[in-house]
Parts: sequence; structure tokens; C-alpha cells
Amino acid sequence: MSKILEVKNLHKSFGNLRVLNGLNLEVGQGETIVIIGPSGGGKSTFLRCINHLEEYQKGEIIFLGEKIDKHHSNLNEIRTKIGMVFQHFNLFPHMSVLENLILAPVKVKKISKEEAIEKAKAMLKKVGLLEKIDAYPDNLSGGQKQRVAIARALMMEPVLMLFDEPTSALDPELVGEVLEVMKDLAKSGMTMIVVTHEMGFAKEVADRIIFIDKGVVVEEGTPDEIMKNPKHERTRNFLRHIL
Repeated sequence: MSKILEVKNLHKSFGNLRVLNGLNLEVGQGETIVIIGPSGGGKSTFLRCINHLEEYQKGEIIFLGEKIDKHHSNLNEIRTKIGMVFQHFNLFPHMSVLENLILAPVKVKKISKEEAIEKAKAMLKKVGLLEKIDAYPDNLSGGQKQRVAIARALMMEPVLMLFDEPTSALDPELVGEVLEVMKDLAKSGMTMIVVTHEMGFAKEVADRIIFIDKGVVVEEGTPDEIMKNPKHERTRNFLRHIL
């Protein structure tokens, strides 16, 4: 399995607050990695560092064999290969679903509007929302907004998808429709790193579960290993609260 991503000794502080303390992780092509851990443990910051939405102070991020940092000459181009889905959708409210989807491919990838529209239709079909192509975000449920956000990320044909607690802002009855789209994506071979507390999803889809606390990887293993026989007391305590 070829490596998509290597993270080595990553450190990140906000002022005096140390959030990442030498975090290491490797991700292989086609793997689904689920990251769990307590709030404030560094999970979201870690994802944002991968996509260079946050600058880190020390360590290396190697993506597709290239070391990437803020000085990389093609940082914006590399970013287009890393899709990110946030907790709060981040759709443009003044744009229709279609306009949200085609904006980046037309502006950044310079593909024709006609080609982008055809692609948008295919992506919306994939997430079960083709009939909402002309709707505006305000007229969508939270689950529909998140599925549109996933379709928008897929428009750029990313090599790696990052999900930062994509269901935590949703009403419980809407969580399932988003997780189904993510399961299909994992089955299709997309490489994914998912920060979530949805342990049913992790059990079904994850190749590995990574438990992060205080900015380091405390433990990692298969869903069975982590959920049935965690080795570390910190992991056991955390799982007792959420399982």
C-alpha cells in the first residue's frame, strides 16, 4: 500500500497553549482512518495542519511524497488535492447548491462552466441530492447541507478527504444520511481521515482507529483492538464515556 500522507513529530501551539506535542501518523492509499479522543486533545487542529489552514511550529507533513509547508511553491495546488468537510458546512448562503459546487473548479481548476455543471450533477446524484441543485442553503436541512458540502469537496477530485466531526452539529435523525454517504465514499476507495464520536461508523468502516489525547497518538489499532481490548488506561476511560 503506497503512502498518501506521513506526519512526523508535529508540534503546534497557540501562544502558551501546546495543542500538538510530537504527533506521528502514516496513512496509506485507500485507508479510512478514524480519529477519536477528548475535546481539546488536538484532533481538529491536526486536520487543519494537514490542510495548512493552521501553521505548525515544528515537524514535517509529507503528502504524496513531497514535504509541504508554507514555503512550498505549489501549496495552493496541493491544497486542491486535499478535500475538507467541516462541522458547520461552510456553504455560501447567497449561492445556490449548483453555484456552491462549481465555484472552485471553475475559478481554481479553470474548467469550463458547462463541464463543471455536468460534474456537479453527477456529484449531487452521488450524495442523493440532485433534486436540490437549484435550492439555496437556507432551504436545506443540516444533513442535506453536509451532503452538499461533501459533494463540493469531491468536485476538486481530492486524493485525500478530511472530515472534522461532520455530524456533530446535526440533529440525531439526520446523522445517518451523512454517514451513509461517507460509508459509500470509503467503499469506493477514497483515502479518508475522519474525526468523529460515531463509534458505530468507526466499527463498520475504519481500517484503523487512532486515539489522540494531549496532542499525541496514545494508541492505534483495528476497530476490534481499540473497542474490545484497548491497552491504555486513557483509551479505556474515554471509551467508557462514549460507548
